[in-house]
Amino acid sequence: MSSVITVARKEVKAILTSRQTIISAIIVVVLFSLPMAPAITALGTTEGGAPIDQALFMFPVLIGVFLGYIFAGQVFLREKTDGTIETLLCAPISLRNLWAGKVVGTVIPAYALTLIGVVLIIGAASSLGGGVVLPSLQIIVHLLVVVPAYIAFATGGLGFIQLLLGLKENQIVNVVVIFVVIFSFSLVTGFMGSSFSVGWGVIGTLLAVAAALLGILAWATRFLDKERIVTTIP
Repeated sequence: MSSVITVARKEVKAILTSRQTIISAIIVVVLFSLPMAPAITALGTTEGGAPIDQALFMFPVLIGVFLGYIFAGQVFLREKTDGTIETLLCAPISLRNLWAGKVVGTVIPAYALTLIGVVLIIGAASSLGGGVVLPSLQIIVHLLVVVPAYIAFATGGLGFIQLLLGLKENQIVNVVVIFVVIFSFSLVTGFMGSSFSVGWGVIGTLLAVAAALLGILAWATRFLDKERIVTTIP
């Protein structure tokens, strides 16, 4: 466990001190969060589910996954392209713990920035609406438990793929990830009508699915192989 924490601290520090990476992430959070406020204010005059709950249901998941994608590119892929992964593979740490430490170190800043985006949405909607707009208890639990679980799964899966595959295959994966995030946002927006509401059953189902996905991903890490990683370094 201590080796996982050590790797996680190193990756968090590397992300926070990379000016280009952190500025890109902040721009993504601001550009995707603030435009939600006028929509929430407009929907607040219609009947149906609480607009703030609808906005904070899937939106933080998509933002967190996209931030995890940005950070994973630095934590996993860049170390392969730079060749520094070879040095890490010689360190006295198992490949699974190395992967886990990098995932934790990527999820922490991605989740923190996602929560900042949530605060921006709530603050902007409250300012435009002339009163404090707060999400329901179900959405608060969703933000605290479900959202980081899906960010961890997406980041862990990306890291797993980026370690095992070569540069060309990872370039294809990157394009697919961007397409899936944009498509998911459009799909969810289309399915969520003004009457959509988030209940405990939905939260429990999403949490169970996330736990299953993380379990499958943890099992799949047994297939990580140092020799294969070295042979895919460009």
